[in-house]
Amino acid sequence: MTNNDGKLFGWLGTADDLFALFRDAIDILYGEDAQHPKMMSVGMHNKLIGHPARAIALKKILDYVMAKPGVWITRRIDIAEHWVKPTPIL
Repeated sequence: MTNNDGKLFGWLGTADDLFALFRDAIDILYGEDAQHPKMMSVGMHNKLIGHPARAIALKKILDYVMAKPGVWITRRIDIAEHWVKPTPIL
């Protein structure tokens, strides 16, 4: 529930608030050692983030994270398929 647009029902009220929350989480995870990749799951609901005044937060988040080299934006199924593939033993 940390990175979830459901917070718009609670203490977050604007798209800027939601963007700031996600941006800060992205910055911390991205800044950690590249040898230990991180995953950030973002929960979104069409009746919340899909509201015109809030959809701008999604645009800002995607623009922000896509500007960072090496970030993979994907679906759950793609993550699962990635991890079930055989990997070479180092």
